[in-house]
Amino acid sequence: MSKFPVSTSLHGDTAGIAAESAAIASNAIAPLAHAMTAQRLLQKDATHLVNNSAVSMALVTRLWDPVVWSEWTQLQAAIMQRLYVQHQNWHKGCAILIDDYGQLRQANTMSKLVEKQSNLVSQSAELVASQATDFVALLENIDVDYGYWASQKLRADNYQAAR
Repeated sequence: MSKFPVSTSLHGDTAGIAAESAAIASNAIAPLAHAMTAQRLLQKDATHLVNNSAVSMALVTRLWDPVVWSEWTQLQAAIMQRLYVQHQNWHKGCAILIDDYGQLRQANTMSKLVEKQSNLVSQSAELVASQATDFVALLENIDVDYGYWASQKLRADNYQAAR
Protein backbone atom coordinates (compact mmCIF):
# COMPACT_ATOMS: atom_id res chain seq x y z
CA MET A 1 0.00 0.00 0.00
CA SER A 2 1.31 3.43 -0.95
CA LYS A 3 1.94 6.07 1.68
CA PHE A 4 0.98 8.77 -0.84
CA PRO A 5 -2.59 10.03 -1.19
CA VAL A 6 -4.56 9.29 -4.32
CA SER A 7 -4.53 12.25 -6.68
CA THR A 8 -7.75 13.68 -8.01
CA SER A 9 -8.26 16.47 -10.48
CA LEU A 10 -11.15 18.69 -11.39
CA HIS A 11 -9.64 19.38 -14.80
CA GLY A 12 -9.77 15.89 -16.24
CA ASP A 13 -6.01 15.22 -16.24
CA THR A 14 -6.39 12.25 -13.89
CA ALA A 15 -4.39 9.85 -16.06
CA GLY A 16 -1.27 12.03 -16.00
CA ILE A 17 -1.50 12.78 -12.30
CA ALA A 18 -2.21 9.13 -11.47
CA ALA A 19 0.86 8.07 -13.46
CA GLU A 20 2.86 10.79 -11.75
CA SER A 21 1.68 9.61 -8.32
CA ALA A 22 2.54 6.01 -9.17
CA ALA A 23 6.02 7.07 -10.28
CA ILE A 24 6.56 9.08 -7.12
CA ALA A 25 5.48 6.11 -5.00
CA SER A 26 8.45 4.16 -6.29
CA ASN A 27 11.77 5.54 -5.07
CA ALA A 28 13.55 3.69 -7.86
CA ILE A 29 12.05 5.95 -10.50
CA ALA A 30 12.02 9.21 -8.55
CA PRO A 31 13.94 11.08 -11.30
CA LEU A 32 11.26 10.04 -13.77
CA ALA A 33 8.57 11.27 -11.41
CA HIS A 34 10.31 14.63 -11.09
CA ALA A 35 10.63 14.86 -14.86
CA MET A 36 6.92 14.08 -15.24
CA THR A 37 6.06 16.81 -12.73
CA ALA A 38 8.23 19.32 -14.56
CA GLN A 39 6.71 18.30 -17.89
CA ARG A 40 3.15 18.68 -16.53
CA LEU A 41 3.91 22.11 -15.09
CA LEU A 42 5.59 23.26 -18.33
CA GLN A 43 2.52 22.14 -20.28
CA LYS A 44 0.31 24.09 -17.89
CA ASP A 45 2.48 27.21 -18.28
CA ALA A 46 2.47 26.83 -22.08
CA THR A 47 -1.32 26.60 -22.06
CA HIS A 48 -1.54 29.79 -19.98
CA LEU A 49 0.89 31.49 -22.37
CA VAL A 50 -1.17 30.54 -25.42
CA ASN A 51 -4.41 31.63 -23.73
CA ASN A 52 -2.93 34.94 -22.60
CA SER A 53 -1.51 35.53 -26.08
CA ALA A 54 -4.95 34.97 -27.60
CA VAL A 55 -6.71 37.35 -25.20
CA SER A 56 -3.93 39.90 -25.72
CA MET A 57 -4.47 39.84 -29.46
CA ALA A 58 -8.20 40.29 -28.94
CA LEU A 59 -7.58 43.09 -26.45
CA VAL A 60 -5.43 45.12 -28.86
CA THR A 61 -8.57 46.74 -30.28
CA ARG A 62 -9.39 48.17 -26.84
CA LEU A 63 -5.89 49.33 -25.98
CA TRP A 64 -6.72 53.02 -26.43
CA ASP A 65 -9.80 52.80 -24.23
CA PRO A 66 -8.94 55.05 -21.24
CA VAL A 67 -10.29 52.52 -18.73
CA VAL A 68 -8.28 49.68 -20.24
CA TRP A 69 -5.16 51.84 -20.47
CA SER A 70 -5.53 53.00 -16.86
CA GLU A 71 -6.00 49.47 -15.54
CA TRP A 72 -3.10 48.24 -17.67
CA THR A 73 -0.77 50.86 -16.20
CA GLN A 74 -2.00 50.02 -12.68
CA LEU A 75 -1.15 46.37 -13.35
CA GLN A 76 2.32 47.40 -14.53
CA ALA A 77 2.80 49.60 -11.45
CA ALA A 78 1.85 46.71 -9.16
CA ILE A 79 4.40 44.48 -10.90
CA MET A 80 7.11 47.12 -10.54
CA GLN A 81 6.26 47.53 -6.85
CA ARG A 82 6.64 43.78 -6.26
CA LEU A 83 9.96 43.78 -8.14
CA TYR A 84 11.14 46.73 -6.06
CA VAL A 85 10.27 44.95 -2.81
CA GLN A 86 12.09 41.85 -4.01
CA HIS A 87 15.10 43.99 -4.94
CA GLN A 88 15.12 45.50 -1.44
CA ASN A 89 14.93 42.05 0.12
CA TRP A 90 17.88 40.94 -2.00
CA HIS A 91 19.97 43.90 -0.83
CA LYS A 92 19.01 43.33 2.82
CA GLY A 93 19.95 39.66 2.52
CA CYS A 94 23.27 40.51 0.89
CA ALA A 95 24.02 43.06 3.64
CA ILE A 96 23.40 40.38 6.25
CA LEU A 97 25.73 37.98 4.40
CA ILE A 98 28.44 40.63 4.17
CA ASP A 99 28.13 41.31 7.88
CA ASP A 100 28.34 37.59 8.66
CA TYR A 101 31.34 37.25 6.33
CA GLY A 102 33.10 39.98 8.29
CA GLN A 103 32.64 37.94 11.47
CA LEU A 104 34.52 34.93 10.07
CA ARG A 105 37.79 36.31 11.39
CA GLN A 106 36.41 36.14 14.94
CA ALA A 107 36.60 32.35 14.88
CA ASN A 108 39.25 31.18 17.31
CA THR A 109 39.27 27.49 16.39
CA MET A 110 39.15 25.61 13.13
CA SER A 111 35.83 23.98 14.06
CA LYS A 112 34.27 27.43 14.69
CA LEU A 113 35.61 28.67 11.36
CA VAL A 114 34.13 25.68 9.52
CA GLU A 115 30.83 26.17 11.36
CA LYS A 116 30.67 29.87 10.45
CA GLN A 117 31.61 29.18 6.83
CA SER A 118 28.99 26.46 6.58
CA ASN A 119 26.37 28.79 8.03
CA LEU A 120 27.37 31.45 5.52
CA VAL A 121 27.05 29.02 2.62
CA SER A 122 23.65 27.79 3.78
CA GLN A 123 22.41 31.37 4.30
CA SER A 124 23.60 32.24 0.79
CA ALA A 125 21.78 29.26 -0.67
CA GLU A 126 18.66 30.14 1.30
CA LEU A 127 18.77 33.72 0.00
CA VAL A 128 19.15 32.60 -3.62
CA ALA A 129 16.39 29.98 -3.25
CA SER A 130 14.08 32.51 -1.64
CA GLN A 131 14.68 35.07 -4.37
CA ALA A 132 14.17 32.50 -7.12
CA THR A 133 10.96 31.23 -5.52
CA ASP A 134 9.62 34.75 -5.04
CA PHE A 135 10.43 35.66 -8.64
CA VAL A 136 8.75 32.56 -10.08
CA ALA A 137 5.73 33.19 -7.82
CA LEU A 138 5.58 36.73 -9.18
CA LEU A 139 5.69 35.42 -12.75
CA GLU A 140 2.86 32.99 -11.97
CA ASN A 141 0.83 35.79 -10.36
CA ILE A 142 1.36 38.01 -13.38
CA ASP A 143 0.26 35.20 -15.66
CA VAL A 144 -2.94 34.50 -13.73
CA ASP A 145 -3.80 38.11 -12.91
CA TYR A 146 -3.24 39.33 -16.46
CA GLY A 147 -5.24 36.47 -17.94
CA TYR A 148 -8.14 37.16 -15.60
CA TRP A 149 -8.01 40.91 -16.18
CA ALA A 150 -7.82 40.59 -19.97
CA SER A 151 -10.63 38.03 -20.12
CA GLN A 152 -12.81 40.32 -17.96
CA LYS A 153 -12.15 43.22 -20.33
CA LEU A 154 -13.12 41.05 -23.29
CA ARG A 155 -16.27 39.85 -21.52
CA ALA A 156 -17.23 43.45 -20.94
CA ASP A 157 -16.62 44.11 -24.63
CA ASN A 158 -18.82 41.14 -25.61
CA TYR A 159 -21.50 42.33 -23.21
CA GLN A 160 -21.50 45.78 -24.84
CA ALA A 161 -21.72 44.24 -28.32
CA ALA A 162 -24.64 42.01 -27.30
CA ARG A 163 -26.66 45.02 -26.09
